[in-house]
Amino acid sequence: MRYRLYSWFSWFSSGEPWTARRIAVALLATVGILAMVSTIVVGVAMAFLTKDQGRAAQRTTTMPTAPTPPAIGIPLAVRPVLAPPLVANPEDCPPVPPPTPSEAPIVVCDVDRAAVYQLGPVALALNLTGATETKLPTSEFHTVQMSMDPASSTAFAQYTGANIGKQLAFVRNGVVLAAPAISQPVDGQSIQISGELGAATAATIAQMLRDGT
Repeated sequence: MRYRLYSWFSWFSSGEPWTARRIAVALLATVGILAMVSTIVVGVAMAFLTKDQGRAAQRTTTMPTAPTPPAIGIPLAVRPVLAPPLVANPEDCPPVPPPTPSEAPIVVCDVDRAAVYQLGPVALALNLTGATETKLPTSEFHTVQMSMDPASSTAFAQYTGANIGKQLAFVRNGVVLAAPAISQPVDGQSIQISGELGAATAATIAQMLRDGT
């Protein structure tokens, strides 16, 4: 048997009569070529889609995170309260508090010089990132909101969790800014100082928290 090679185009243009067999072969050849072309097109399209999906996945996994605000002022000392506070006499609260070494107990007054506190050594120091005072909407009193960095928040949660039922004092420059009782672990990066705080006292506490003065 003799074999001859034809190109697809020359086979159609050879001038030979179109028989039913030849038509069937031509149709099969056409279907095969179309299948090959569609396979190539689908492969190229899938390659582009896969590449775009990879880029989208990279974009979703590289989203920037919000930076932690910088610390303000000097670290805020947290000391345990060793005894119930006493009513202060004028001589108990000098205008300029004496130095307060962190490793030793101290006796200091509050902001209003109305109470005297006996405090233990510094238990931890908090790096604050903000402090504001706000008037309570339902009363004449004010509140102070202070925020801290994540490391300080974790340390404060651990300390309050281990000392439930006790009392702590926030001390800045030899002055007790607040001395709340610990009723539960305090978790989160914000702490609210509330009570019967007047506008002037709340403003003084917020400024001392921010400036360290």
